[in-house]
Amino acid sequence: MRSSSGFHTMTLSNYLLETDKLLEDFKEYSRKTHSIQIYPDKSGHTVIKFFPIDKGIKWSICRDVWLNNINCTVDILKVTINPKILAGIHDYITAATYDDMDAAINKFDTISQEISPLLDVFDCYDIKRIDYCINFSVNELAPRCTPEQIMTLIRRADIPPHYTEWDEYNHVAHRTKSSPDSFYLMASSVTVNCYDKHAKLQKQSQKNEERGYPPIPQATLDAAKGIIRFEVQCKYHKMYGLNKKAAGAGDRNANKYESLLTHTACIDIIGDYFSRVVGKGDWHTLHDAIRIIESQHFNKQKEKRLIDALRLVNDCRSIAKAKKAFKDDELKNFKKTLKDLSSLNINPVTIPKWWGIKHIPNLLYAYSDKSQEETSRKKREEFMMECVEEYFHK
Repeated sequence: MRSSSGFHTMTLSNYLLETDKLLEDFKEYSRKTHSIQIYPDKSGHTVIKFFPIDKGIKWSICRDVWLNNINCTVDILKVTINPKILAGIHDYITAATYDDMDAAINKFDTISQEISPLLDVFDCYDIKRIDYCINFSVNELAPRCTPEQIMTLIRRADIPPHYTEWDEYNHVAHRTKSSPDSFYLMASSVTVNCYDKHAKLQKQSQKNEERGYPPIPQATLDAAKGIIRFEVQCKYHKMYGLNKKAAGAGDRNANKYESLLTHTACIDIIGDYFSRVVGKGDWHTLHDAIRIIESQHFNKQKEKRLIDALRLVNDCRSIAKAKKAFKDDELKNFKKTLKDLSSLNINPVTIPKWWGIKHIPNLLYAYSDKSQEETSRKKREEFMMECVEEYFHK
């Protein structure tokens, strides 16, 4: 199964008391191994990473960070890790899971102590950010569609309150535009990014070559074909709340990773934000969505309200743009109508007629069904193997 869920990177942090000594240890390690780069980033922080072979770990030293609660300045060490790569599994596509953490933590501690005792071990760090993610294989979950078509529908989804869509200046259109390959929503505590993984890696590979770095291997690019990634980047304020919740549930570990990275925790976070942005219903053509509503035999007023909402979203080509037509009580009523459509398993975003596709399942629910099928299949195979072994050992 090419679809997968979990997380892909996480950022840890710790206070630094001997920054200059740690930098000397990094430089000494660099002289001995020639395997790491040390350079300042745009913010003036010192970045240290393995190069040219990525080992799934990168350090950043932030100097003189002001802490209001204790009225002083300190240095902070941030560590960004990709657990799968750190554990020695060179897979940039499949999401990491809790099962990858033992090997990743062991490798983290080994590398840290090889470089400097000042780096401490994994258990000494706080978790400041987790990028939860789910990879949807379009071929598995919606085989009649292309990734471009799925991204078209997702980019017509909702933008929750307090979120803004990222865009940049387009020199051809002479105005700011968002990328057609992604739907990137930003807020202070959580960023939601949904994108075509293959298109993103292609662009990154091109940038690498322009900067004199090796391109992304063709095998990695091929593995990313047909993958749509939905990513929920939980930053400091969100992580603070999740940590408090884990502590309240009885997790007494320093960084709470055992609570924050379980399969249930990952799916809960992903499912919450997927429902807020993309929605809970399936995609239908406008004609078929209207037919489903009419088959419910609602009173004429409710039927008209639901159909009018569908037509408005279709005309605006976006739930977020359609919402701008309302204010106050009218907006509340429109949001209620969107919930009513979801209860009918109808996504307010409809499939363009000319695609020749009448129905596309909700990717999150299709993934859940596929995962359950895969689990059942594995259990059947394991049971059969046990029966065969038992038979031959009689």
